[in-house]
Amino acid sequence: MLTNKNTTTYRLKEETNAMGAAQIMLGLIHNALATLWISLYHVEDKKYSIGSKLMLVSICYLLVSGALFINSGASSITQGSSSIYQRIIAIIANTLSIFAALFGAALFGYEFPLFESMGIEYIWSNMAGMMLLQISVLCTISELIIAITVLHWFMSSRKNKVPSNEIFLVFSEPPPSKPPSLLDLENVSEDSPKKIEDEIDVTN
Repeated sequence: MLTNKNTTTYRLKEETNAMGAAQIMLGLIHNALATLWISLYHVEDKKYSIGSKLMLVSICYLLVSGALFINSGASSITQGSSSIYQRIIAIIANTLSIFAALFGAALFGYEFPLFESMGIEYIWSNMAGMMLLQISVLCTISELIIAITVLHWFMSSRKNKVPSNEIFLVFSEPPPSKPPSLLDLENVSEDSPKKIEDEIDVTN
């Protein structure tokens, strides 16, 4: 039985796998930063805090964005080409990552002047919060750049369509061959010297 299966794949750049791995690492870093923000929330001096609401929003953002970035990275990792369904999932995931990164950049940008306004005196919780804020902003901007780049690659991959024809051949098992009988073996052994003599005569 012969079956043809026509599929369309999209050729991607080889750097897509590296970008997807970077997105996964950034997602794990965001989850780790969320844990540090939670620790800072419990041990900071409440008199010099930016507010519990902003702290909780930052923690929730880091946890959600971390899971989203990991999902985007996993959908961006391909084998050099992707099907139409993988392409759609990667486009949606990276688009959501871009909006999440923009929200995070706006949130951390709003927190910067609040931390700086309390930086007149040496307060360990303020210094620790400023360090976490700077690292969070760096990771968020990195994710924004990577997500935009990967999204552009997936959008431009529609110009590199590669139709592939997959042919599947299914054969029924052949019946077992019958072993040669003794009579057939004797006939072969008797004919072989005659054939050798005929070949010698022809060459002469």
